[in-house]
Amino acid sequence: MAFQFRQHRILTAISAVLGLLFLCIFILVFFSEPIIRSFTNHKAGGKIGREFAIDGKLDINWDWNKTRVHAEKIRLGNAEGYTEPEMVTIESVDFDFKPAKLLLGRLEFGDIKINKPNIILEKKSPGDTNWEFPALSNANLASEAALPDSRKNFPVIGNITINDGRLIYRDGVKNLNLDLELETVSGSGGDKGKGGAGFKITGDGLLQKQKFVLDATGGSIDTLRDSSMDFPLNLKLVMGPTEVTVNGVFKDPVKMTGVDASLEIKGHNLADIFYLTAIPLPPTPPYVLKGQLTKDNDVWSYKEFTGKVGGSDLSGNLSYDTSGERGFLKAELVSNLLDSRDLGGFIGLSPSGENAAPEQKTEAARKKAGKKLIPDVPLEVKRLRAADLDVTLKAKKIEAPGLPFKGLDVRFDLQNSILKLNPLNIVLADGTVDGSVEINGQHDVPPMKMDLNLRKLSLKQFFGNTRFKDTTKGYFGGKVNLAGTGASLADVLATSNGSLSIIMSGGTMSLLLIEASDLDIGQALPLFMGEDKATPIRCGVMDFDVRNGILKSKIFVLDTEDSLLLGNVGIDMKRELINAKLDSKPKDVSILSAQTPIIVSGELKKPSVGIDPTRAGARGAAAAILGTLLTPFAAIIPFIEAGDVQNANCRALIREANK
Repeated sequence: MAFQFRQHRILTAISAVLGLLFLCIFILVFFSEPIIRSFTNHKAGGKIGREFAIDGKLDINWDWNKTRVHAEKIRLGNAEGYTEPEMVTIESVDFDFKPAKLLLGRLEFGDIKINKPNIILEKKSPGDTNWEFPALSNANLASEAALPDSRKNFPVIGNITINDGRLIYRDGVKNLNLDLELETVSGSGGDKGKGGAGFKITGDGLLQKQKFVLDATGGSIDTLRDSSMDFPLNLKLVMGPTEVTVNGVFKDPVKMTGVDASLEIKGHNLADIFYLTAIPLPPTPPYVLKGQLTKDNDVWSYKEFTGKVGGSDLSGNLSYDTSGERGFLKAELVSNLLDSRDLGGFIGLSPSGENAAPEQKTEAARKKAGKKLIPDVPLEVKRLRAADLDVTLKAKKIEAPGLPFKGLDVRFDLQNSILKLNPLNIVLADGTVDGSVEINGQHDVPPMKMDLNLRKLSLKQFFGNTRFKDTTKGYFGGKVNLAGTGASLADVLATSNGSLSIIMSGGTMSLLLIEASDLDIGQALPLFMGEDKATPIRCGVMDFDVRNGILKSKIFVLDTEDSLLLGNVGIDMKRELINAKLDSKPKDVSILSAQTPIIVSGELKKPSVGIDPTRAGARGAAAAILGTLLTPFAAIIPFIEAGDVQNANCRALIREANK
């Protein structure tokens, strides 16, 4: 949509420039060749405020019914302060027109052939472009010549052909660069049904340093002039794996209004749409979207579109307002079934699902094999400055293997380069995670802050695919408040400050998980072979302080009727290292109980777990059995019970955690 809008601006500028050139040439036609050269080389430039010259051959075959003109090496100087000396150069122009029609106020061309035109359009600031001519601004001569008020005032043209053209467009305000090589541009009068071929444009070039190929066809020039007829347009643009296909009509092609067309967009990554639209989107797996494109004044709309992004369905409506210096996107998006793997791009993870592109799967595998756990792919901060947006996304159901995600409702609000996810609501484990995330893209190293509330999350849901789901019950909540700086999640966490707390009161956990370390092998086997039992949870509090990327536990306690688990946890998020000590003190001492703390240390992605080998005793044998039957986490449990203590005071722990 923004690409179409840019086309409108570019076409307007091209029309003004070419209209001015033809106006100058028309004046020349009525004079002899020596007078013409004197006028063009010395007078015309002064009239328009630019150097204008025909350096090559100029032939005029005058005839009252049809006058033929041939000119070579035409050039128009650039505006002052711009790099290239010429704004326009044309190798040659051939055209014929009917002078008699001019007496009736009509401009009629027969054939127009333009060979090797080279046009450079530049915009330094909102009021500084090289296609404006101050010397003609009062009369508005160039614009009126090029841009008729209505379709019926468009010149009559028999045929037009442009060969080997080149268009360069640079917009310093929007940081846009276009370099288009036009192989052929052709058009003719007459309806297609009556032999008219319509127009055709083929070309390729660079847009934002990305290669693309353009192929467009449309109605005839007579259709362009007939206000009673819609003007058909078919366009296909291919930029790498991204394909944009438009099929529809313009109610008024001269003013580029009344657009009604089908629009299909497909590619490997929605983030690549930025090169066409300047809309910042996160990396995604391959996608295809289909909908209806319309335009009302400066607002483009993509209505009732549907499609797939990776393994997720996506539908909705969006509009893009191009009236300001920064575009404004407003959208309401809905997914009935969202694959959580398709959301990896939001936190710097490469898509890895079965629908991911081959290069995305390769990158995901490389990251998985690396030593780092936290995503370190930087955010494209400059993209946050290209447009504003207000987008809501609602996922009615989330598919997340191994995780109890249920739904998502989030609003993306990007204003003046500050992106806010607010409100952010995640349905997780029969509870919710709500709050906000903010990224300030006004800075090259953006500050980020996160405020999240964990509300009534079901502990059982996290054991849904294990044998402990029937003995694990209860709910927990908590808070996450973090603020850091950096372009990637890894950088933000490495510099973060804040706190993290989790609180649980009531519920039950598997007796096997809590008490297995106090059982001898003979006692443990019946639980493995038969029905497990549950032990009530009196209180659980985990309260962490975060300073300069270092997370340290202030309180780490889990109190059950059978034991008290104490912990001392430290995590360096910059170096991704963990150093934790977990110690369990049983309230019902068995013969094999021993005070044997467990130590977790090393790389966060692959930590090592160990105990004091001189104090492991028979507990090592029980752990070996558990390690073969349970998850790696469950294998740690036998080492974290020892001693005998009084019950912890849950209210006191909660008060401490809430300070």
